[in-house]
Amino acid sequence: MTNGFKLAFIFLLFSNFIFGQVDSIKRQIMQYEESKSIIISKGRNLLLDKFIEGDLQKVKEVKDYLVQIEDENYFAFYPAEYWFILYWTGDYVELAEDIRNFDPDRFESYNTKIRPSNDMLYNKLNEKSFENESQIKNQIQTSNLDSETKEVIILNLEWLLLGIRNDVYAQDSLNHQADIFLKIYTPSEFEGFVKNQVRYKEVPKDWGMTFEFFTGYSIYTGNLSENYSNNVPIGVAFDICYKKFELYLRDYIGFNETRKDFNYSLGIWEKGSEIVVFLPEASLGYVVYNDNRYKLSPFAGIGSMDISPPTSDTKDIPELKEISLEFTTTYIAGFNLDIKLGAKHTPEYRPKTSYGFIRVRYGYSMPGFEKKYNGMSGNMHYITVGFGGMARGVGREY
Repeated sequence: MTNGFKLAFIFLLFSNFIFGQVDSIKRQIMQYEESKSIIISKGRNLLLDKFIEGDLQKVKEVKDYLVQIEDENYFAFYPAEYWFILYWTGDYVELAEDIRNFDPDRFESYNTKIRPSNDMLYNKLNEKSFENESQIKNQIQTSNLDSETKEVIILNLEWLLLGIRNDVYAQDSLNHQADIFLKIYTPSEFEGFVKNQVRYKEVPKDWGMTFEFFTGYSIYTGNLSENYSNNVPIGVAFDICYKKFELYLRDYIGFNETRKDFNYSLGIWEKGSEIVVFLPEASLGYVVYNDNRYKLSPFAGIGSMDISPPTSDTKDIPELKEISLEFTTTYIAGFNLDIKLGAKHTPEYRPKTSYGFIRVRYGYSMPGFEKKYNGMSGNMHYITVGFGGMARGVGREY
């Protein structure tokens, strides 16, 4: 036998061995039917078919079997699926026991387990339970359960069906029922579940912020009104909110005219000449009323007012600064009325915390010009209308 023939013979034997191994593995894969994943998948399909057929006895048998084979690596049902099945099979004691021992960490454990394959089990259970809600509740009410257990499994059913209801106020109703349950049954073994799972309410977070662009109209009093016409402002505001307190940081720029001639070292600044008012301010407000439509916040603060010819003129003629009323400490008080945009009515459990608004602001500014400039006493009333937006997160109260 030549060396070449020997090598060919050895290669042929090796190839047959390799292909034989591959074929053997393929046959094992094709014939493998004892996998727990396959059993769970087929079991869920069988349970779904029997549920649709209305064979609830078989549904119960399949459910009992699949629950028995669950372990630390596999699970057969998600909690909602398991509970829906118990409602249909009438296993209320088992249902109540599972609710009583419910642990939120149970959901986390599913992330480390092998999940059932995708099917329509949950969708059909949810759909049929919603269609037959009244019937299921009647069966619960006529059962031999004590009143507390009846109430809690009815609450749980309504909680499970929240997602399928076309009602944005359904959670408000459920919260109300949960509050009544907790008031009547105190203490209760189901208290933790009802408080932390069934009830759901959001509350505004402590911190928030707003932006606002505004314009309006201002009126001088005293000697200021004799020297200057009323002004029309434009400005921008930034608010920092903490709980019910609001810090308003505003830049007010008003445009008006002189009502008489002003003498300065190079001549006369004639009546009717343009004058600009600057009023940066910081004020602290407190929300005294707040609902989904309106918010009312009185405020008080401090600023600094300046009444001068436009910067473009003082740049060309620096001597015009002689007739300026330079920045002086100004005290301010008033209130904001925010008209919230968007839906007038929202569910109680979900407060309106981020929204656009129209802000009507009244302010009374008290500059101290008379202390520095003779004959320049007076204050300023202003009303501004602004457009802005509030940004504030929410957190769960319970």
